[in-house]
Amino acid sequence: MNERRGSRAAATVTAVALAVVLATTHTACSAEPTAPSVNRPLVQAPAQQSISLGIEDVADREQDWDAVRRRLEDAHVNSVSLAVGRAEWVAFDWSAHPEAVADPGRDHIAHAIAETARTPDGEPRLVDLMIDALIPRWIENDPSVAGVDADGSFAQYAPSASAIHDGPVGDRFIELMEELARRYEPDQITFTELKFNDETYGADDAALYRQMTGEEDWPRRADGTIDEEAPEIGAWRSEVIADFLERAAGVLDDVAAETGKRPNLAVDVLINWDDPAEGRPDAGLGYSQLARHADRLVFWAYLGLVERTPADLEAVTATLLHSGIPTDTFTMSVGLWDEGPSADETTSGSSQAAIPPQDMADAVRATRAQGVTAINVTPYTLMTDEHWAALNEVWTQLPPTSLQTSPPAQSP
Repeated sequence: MNERRGSRAAATVTAVALAVVLATTHTACSAEPTAPSVNRPLVQAPAQQSISLGIEDVADREQDWDAVRRRLEDAHVNSVSLAVGRAEWVAFDWSAHPEAVADPGRDHIAHAIAETARTPDGEPRLVDLMIDALIPRWIENDPSVAGVDADGSFAQYAPSASAIHDGPVGDRFIELMEELARRYEPDQITFTELKFNDETYGADDAALYRQMTGEEDWPRRADGTIDEEAPEIGAWRSEVIADFLERAAGVLDDVAAETGKRPNLAVDVLINWDDPAEGRPDAGLGYSQLARHADRLVFWAYLGLVERTPADLEAVTATLLHSGIPTDTFTMSVGLWDEGPSADETTSGSSQAAIPPQDMADAVRATRAQGVTAINVTPYTLMTDEHWAALNEVWTQLPPTSLQTSPPAQSP
C-alpha cells in the first residue's frame, strides 16, 4: 500500500470512530459537567514518551480512567495527546458554535486533561490537543468548500486549498485553535489531516495558484491535461499549508502576549519512505517549508498501512536527522493500524487490526536509537495487554518534566 492510501485508511478509521461517538454519546448516562482548566502552567520536557487518545477514548462517558492512568503510569508516559474533534464537531461546549457541540453540558476535553495531565506522584505530563482537519459534514452541507479533483469530482472529507488559505475553513480552524489555547492552556496544539490528496483543482484553487505563483495556468502535459506530478504544484501546496501555519503561529503569539502561555504548534506529516529529506510536497507537506512556522513536525510512522518494517523506519529516521531540519522539532508517531480485520472488536465499534506488539516495540526502539527524543504511540484504543507489555519493556523510566519559568518563545 502506498502512503496516500494508508493516509486515507487512517482517516476512515477516524471517521468511523467519530460516527460511533456521535451515535452513542447522547444516550450515555448523565454526568456533571467538568469545568475548563484555568491557570495551568506550561510543561516542558527534553524527551517525550507519548500516548494518543482518540476521540473514541476522550468522548467516552464510560471510559475507565483509572485503567487509563494505570496504563500511562506503567509505561512511563510523560506526554498525552488528546483528540478534541473537528471544526464541525467538538467534544466540549463551544459557545461560538453551538451547532458543532456533540454532547452539550459535558466538557470531555477538560475531563480528559484532569484525568491524565499528572502522574500518580504529581509529576506533570505534557498535554497536546489534536484538531482533525477533515470536514465531511461541512462539505455535505456546503460543497463549495470541498476540494475538487482534476476530473471535476468533489472530495468527501478534505477542504480545498483556497478554503484553508483564505476561506471559511481556515478561519474556523484558527478560531478552534485559539479557543483551545485560551480555554485549556495546553502545551501543544497539533493539526492532523492538514494535507492534500488530489483535490486542489477547482476554479477557486486555480485562481489561488495563479495569485500565489504568478503563473497563468497549471503546468500541463503535451496533451493539454494538468501535469499533476509537476513539482510546481507540490511547492504551491506546501506554501498554502505553510501560510496557514504562519497565521496560526501568529495567533498563538497573540494569545501568549495576553496570557503568558504559548502552546507549541505542531502538524502531522506523511513520511517519504523513498526520499525522506524531500518530504511530501505533493500532499502539501514539504518539511522545510512547514518547519519555518511549526514548532514540531509529527511524522506518521504507520508501518501497517504502508507495508514497512521497523528497519525501514530506522533508515528513514537516520536520513531525516541529516536533512538539515532541526531534530528537536521531530516527533515520530508509531501507529498501530494495520490492514485487514481484527479478531477482536475495538472500542471504536469496528474490527480494526493492529500491528504485532513486537513490531511496535521495535519501531519505538529504532527511532530512539537514531536520537529522536519525542516518540508517540497511537492510538490508545488499539493497545492490547500485549502491546502494553512490549512498550513497558522499552520505556523503562519516566523522562523528567518541568514547569515553564521564563516567558514563552515567539513563533519560529
